[in-house]
Amino acid sequence: MKLSLLRHGESVGGRIYRGNQDDKLTAKGWQQMLDSTQNQSWDLIVSSPLLRCQIFAQHLKDQQQSKLALDDGFIELGFGDWQGLSAAQIGQNLVDDFKRNPIKNQPPNAQNLYDFQRCVMSAFNAVIAKQSNATLIIAHAGVIRVIKSHLLNLPIENMFTIEVINASCENFEI
Repeated sequence: MKLSLLRHGESVGGRIYRGNQDDKLTAKGWQQMLDSTQNQSWDLIVSSPLLRCQIFAQHLKDQQQSKLALDDGFIELGFGDWQGLSAAQIGQNLVDDFKRNPIKNQPPNAQNLYDFQRCVMSAFNAVIAKQSNATLIIAHAGVIRVIKSHLLNLPIENMFTIEVINASCENFEI
């Protein structure tokens, strides 16, 4: 089975800890996603229901006549008090500490990382169980980090060592 993981493109509001805030794509973000999915096709698309993923998923579904499912299990990690703030507003030292040890240095009122992992992995396992020939998951950096941590047998505590750039589309054979 071909599995592709696509992060949404650039979102309105710039580089912030967006979390489960529901922002749309910029025109640049839309084009980034078009470019990264060019010459690829999937028979099943599963997307986060947040607008920055869902709207493009619907477009791709219509273009490819694929099946589409929206899954709340692929909503981004909630960043609590950091949500909507840039690294500069939060403080780079706090952000660096969080990335080094996201369990010990979690943002105030943020979603628990282990709960987030369980939610993502439950949704991921349900997608894999569908045994589609080619599946695309359109989601967020945190979601993709959790899935890649699983695929690469990395501990979830190290997920922020995995870089996931805007509109990156990576393919795996499952």
